[in-house]
Amino acid sequence: MMSFRKNNIVGQRFFKSVIPTEIDQKSILNSATINESPKVSSIFSTILFLAMGFCLSMLSSCGQKSEKTTELMSYLNVPDGFVIEEAVSPDLISFPMFASFDDQGRLFVFESTGVNTMGTEKMLAEPSYHIRLLEDSDGDGKFDKSTIYVDSIPLPMGGTFYQGSLYAAAPPNLMRYTDTENDGKADKKEVILNGWVLNANAATLHGPFMGPDGWLYLCDARRSFDIKTKEGTQLKGKGARIWRCRPDGTGLEPVAGGGFDNTIEMVFMPGGETIGTMTYFTDPQNGQRDALMHWVEGGVYPKYNSVIDEDQLKLTGELMPVMTKLPRIAHSGLLRYRGDGLGQDYDGDLFSAVFNTGKITRHRITPTGATFKTVEEDFMTSKNPDTHPTDVLQDADGSLLVIITGGWFIEGCPLSRVAKPDVRGGIYRIRKKDAKPVNDPWGKELELDKRKPEDLVGYLNDQRVMVRDAAVERLVAAGPNAVPSLVGMLGDKVEGNRISSVFALARIATKEAIAAVRTALQDKSAMVRVAAVRSLGLARDRESVDVLMQMVERDSASVRRQAATALGQIGDPRCIPALLKAADNPNDRFVEHSIIHSLIILKKPDLLIPALTSGGEGTRKAALIALDQMDESPLRQEQLLAFLQSNQKTLRNTGIWVASHRPKWADMVITFLQTGLNIEALDKEELNSIQKLLITFSQNEKIQSYMAKELANGEASTSWKELLLTVISESPVKELPKIWTMQLGNLLRSKDDVLKRSVLNLIESRRLPSLNQELSKIIEDSSVDADFRIGALAARGMSKPELSDKEFQILTGFLKPPAESPIRQSASRLIARSKLNEAQLEVLAEQYVASVDLFLLPSLMTAFEGSNSEVVGSALIKALSQTTDRLDNLSEQDMQKLLANFPEKVQKEGKPLMEALKTRHAERLAKLEKLEATLSRGDLDRGRKLFFGKAACFTCHAVGLEGAHFGPDLSNIGEIRSSHDILEAIVYPSVSFAREYDTYQIKTKTKTYLGVIKEQLPDLVILSVGPGAEVRIPRSEIISSEQHAVSMMPPGLEKSLSNEELSDLMAYLKSLPDSYKTMK
Repeated sequence: MMSFRKNNIVGQRFFKSVIPTEIDQKSILNSATINESPKVSSIFSTILFLAMGFCLSMLSSCGQKSEKTTELMSYLNVPDGFVIEEAVSPDLISFPMFASFDDQGRLFVFESTGVNTMGTEKMLAEPSYHIRLLEDSDGDGKFDKSTIYVDSIPLPMGGTFYQGSLYAAAPPNLMRYTDTENDGKADKKEVILNGWVLNANAATLHGPFMGPDGWLYLCDARRSFDIKTKEGTQLKGKGARIWRCRPDGTGLEPVAGGGFDNTIEMVFMPGGETIGTMTYFTDPQNGQRDALMHWVEGGVYPKYNSVIDEDQLKLTGELMPVMTKLPRIAHSGLLRYRGDGLGQDYDGDLFSAVFNTGKITRHRITPTGATFKTVEEDFMTSKNPDTHPTDVLQDADGSLLVIITGGWFIEGCPLSRVAKPDVRGGIYRIRKKDAKPVNDPWGKELELDKRKPEDLVGYLNDQRVMVRDAAVERLVAAGPNAVPSLVGMLGDKVEGNRISSVFALARIATKEAIAAVRTALQDKSAMVRVAAVRSLGLARDRESVDVLMQMVERDSASVRRQAATALGQIGDPRCIPALLKAADNPNDRFVEHSIIHSLIILKKPDLLIPALTSGGEGTRKAALIALDQMDESPLRQEQLLAFLQSNQKTLRNTGIWVASHRPKWADMVITFLQTGLNIEALDKEELNSIQKLLITFSQNEKIQSYMAKELANGEASTSWKELLLTVISESPVKELPKIWTMQLGNLLRSKDDVLKRSVLNLIESRRLPSLNQELSKIIEDSSVDADFRIGALAARGMSKPELSDKEFQILTGFLKPPAESPIRQSASRLIARSKLNEAQLEVLAEQYVASVDLFLLPSLMTAFEGSNSEVVGSALIKALSQTTDRLDNLSEQDMQKLLANFPEKVQKEGKPLMEALKTRHAERLAKLEKLEATLSRGDLDRGRKLFFGKAACFTCHAVGLEGAHFGPDLSNIGEIRSSHDILEAIVYPSVSFAREYDTYQIKTKTKTYLGVIKEQLPDLVILSVGPGAEVRIPRSEIISSEQHAVSMMPPGLEKSLSNEELSDLMAYLKSLPDSYKTMK
């Protein structure tokens, strides 16, 4: 039997990541009895927050009209010279998510069975997914036979067929399914490994993917793991990982990791390098979020998250580079195409399935140094916004199969629930029009099982890629008998044949086979040498060390990278001098990383210490980082101080980076800050390093004193003082020292408006009561700008949420014109956060609820939560009943909850109101369609002015480098969302949420907070409560934390704009990212 990959890879996967959900899965992890079934993935989302200074939650276009696949296909476009056609009848599938071939051309399809509304716990308890087996019985290119191979699986996340069994990720397990009776149904189900964490949003374990080296590779999300290996070792952590193990589950080890949210699918380059799709290398900004990654051994990748520190991942400097930065596209399946079935120039290209934009993207990939770069172009596009590709794979005839999943996914995906019912998925084939039929594409007629090794090697260069794979698998299965034939192929003129022979010999792994691989180190092709070095590293081959030491110093960049990695894997300390010498001229971040990582894992500090003071800049840098990251390092303060005081920028920055990991060495840092630091001469990179350094040491009294003096320094620049204020805001110190708060008060009284605003934000974030008197003076001073007065009251309100009657009067005075829109919004948010007395609530109900702008109403309603006054309740019902138009902006669920707190009399008075609210909500779709029909084409330039002006969208959202980050980045919103979805998000922002912008209500013993979770630290939750406003809430104070059904973006923006203005704003949003790129 053989292993089948999606063209030198296997499996498929997709999905995206979100806010972590903690679930007890102990009983599942310890269970070896597993149900069957694949349906996978929760599909990613994005959400767009727009306008009026609040967040516009965007809906992912996951489902609109119920369409058959034949209708959907009419919207699909492919390049000239290609055709797209149905590959399976819609009657034979449900909601396909991804797929994988076996060695006979049968297709395993991982499916959903319907709309997913279950949470993680129910998914574990009542799994409902399945894996379907499709067959093309007559060879006409269309699958016509369907069998459920295995059912009742909790979210299977991909798979690969190998030696007669299907391996599949079904978190918390890696499973092996086998059909021993040849009836198309798996009757044998085995747990290979377990201990991963399932999450219903599908940010979880994906794969596995069979590498050319014979190892299974798995992609994991940042959801934690607790795995007992076959060898008895306990692997436990919180961060994301790329994993590797043998098919029997032995040898499990992490390959790479980091703070990114979710890895999805992986392919392998000819030399075995791993390339994968990943979401969230950064929080959405500047039009970017997702990425193609080059994963390397020991690499720690963006984005930064505290799990990197908690898991004690070994760093080799800053986080590893991203290969290809992409927008918020939620790409999923990935393929490396082989052969010329689509045309000769397609050989080696990558294809990815892009969920959000409904595309199949072609990535032309080429080497650059020790890594790769890509150039992107659309290959398949769709005019239908409900097209969601989730996988792409190569069939044996060279055509592509595209999996389009449909609109089944709800949990974890911001579906347009108002506008879209289910949309069925489909499987489509893309082929070249003039492609000649391929005879026996799977090689069934060749009977390779009966052929001898000397015959099999002749098929390594067969035009049929699946026949090549089959020949490799038969040669590996032949074991020692195949070695002579494979050795003979090492001299073949075809590079691909030599690479295949190297990997096959390494998998056979006899003494003779490994010796043969060793000879390939001298091959003229760098790609063959990379394959050989990779294989010898995995084999821990000590006999290759001498040659590898030469290669790490003076071969091509990709070979040097792999040689450095292999030397670390082999573990012979004789290589350390060669690694140090090579470090002096890395020429490449990936080469540098591999050298330093190997120095760390070799654990020979005595051999590194002399290099701190000798050798070139690169050698000294590598030695210092390795010593810093090494367990039980003997690094001393004076050794590090020499780097901090160096005149060489690289060494000085390395010293700062290392010092930030040494919080007990405060005296050394003080010496550096006072004698060796010229602030004005530092660039942005160095200032960022200094900021991290000061945060690390901010609990030290000497550092605190230094910072206080710098804040008081009249000659220090505003930018330097802003950096110091950021350090104070992010400092782990629980109670700010008096020398800091004294300087904060001085800055509040200064004439520097930038610093004064930063101080207000800091007071609000840290909930400082010591400056309340100073803040009260600002609040009551009518000569002060309204925005600053509200900011002062917001800062004071974090420690004293009650409002005096005068303060209440000041604040409500800002709810109506002539106060500008952003001021009115800020005032309404602050009223919602304040603790009002009964009289103030009555005034709010009687004088403002019925008359303020519609988009302010949801915020004001929050102020009434918790009240049980009959007077207040009746006043509120009366105000809301004056016009039913205002009900559009209210949540039915929240209104029910609100009224439940009032006496029975008020609840009775509110029944007609609730009936009216239900009626209005039922009419939403019709109203939205009516509004959409009235919009004109719109003017892009006028729309941009609205975005950054009257509509105040920029106060929450960014386009490129302009705007704020309270809501989602909208730099490419027109590319990933339909016009309908954008309009719906403006009109009904609470219908769906981008997962990274869910609203949370956090209750403490003294206060309730509403906002978007920005970061979850071990002892803190950082909550964004408004544009530029954050609050740090100690976990020890939190009583409850629950998702809130109402978006932080207020509804009703469309009612504050004329029809022409709304058309202009829509025109601008639909033009992104093109108009943003033009303006750049």
